[in-house]
Amino acid sequence: MADWELLYHQAIGTDFTKTVHRDVYPAISPSRPELNQSGKVVLVTGGGTNIGLAIAQAFVKASADTVIIIGRRADVLATASSSLEQVAKEVNVKTRITARTCDITNLAELDVLWKDLSTQGITVDVLVPNAAKFTEAKPILELGADEVWSQFDFIVNVATQAIHMSAHPVIAVRPAYTLTKMAGALLFQVIAQNTPPQKMQVVSFHPGLILTEGWKVLNPPPDLLFDNPELCGSFAVWAATKEAEFLHGRFVWASWDVGELAMGEIRKRIDEDPYYLRASVVGLNGALKA
Repeated sequence: MADWELLYHQAIGTDFTKTVHRDVYPAISPSRPELNQSGKVVLVTGGGTNIGLAIAQAFVKASADTVIIIGRRADVLATASSSLEQVAKEVNVKTRITARTCDITNLAELDVLWKDLSTQGITVDVLVPNAAKFTEAKPILELGADEVWSQFDFIVNVATQAIHMSAHPVIAVRPAYTLTKMAGALLFQVIAQNTPPQKMQVVSFHPGLILTEGWKVLNPPPDLLFDNPELCGSFAVWAATKEAEFLHGRFVWASWDVGELAMGEIRKRIDEDPYYLRASVVGLNGALKA
């Protein structure tokens, strides 16, 4: 079995919850009144394509007041904006769509972005840091410091299964990607530890088995089944609500059943174990043997 096949089957075979979803289901549907995002301003980095666009679309369906998408390519953002406006028409909502060209690795451009929003009196209620950078498959010592550190500029939190599957052959050949994803997840975990969810709720999640550019470079067969991108978008909407408060500072998968996460043995362990579903050293629970 090829390395990519092993990765695919491990990803699609997750059994953390008894029910694993490949598509949107009622509990996380953006049309649920309990998940309504009316009055909210949502900002999605990397919002012009793939996972970021799917997340932006879900917040439009959830009636967000404003959805701001950020990216580097004006033409891609223009196309994405048109698709989001079409979604708004289809579900009959008046969501304002705003696209901003911005390189998130450029601190000066980011400063301009946030100052412009502040000048306009815009407060971002939901931030979805969603960006990534892939480099050629090389050992980390051969990539060089400049390339490795450049990937830290893309810290995201839509996270990835790479943070807990770093030894997998497909993931191991892109060590800087794994390193920076781990760093990003840990950063948001630490932010969550120092911030109560009532002030700022933080949930990191693996978006699922989505056919993105990262998968396309592995040349999977055209008939291979992937998750519907709307799954991760809808999960993001759910994660931004009070229903997901118990996951503050934790890492989960978008395909896991939220009902099972919220009750039973999984919920019991989340409530009792501060290390559960958080970045830590495998084999230890604090100072004790796990």
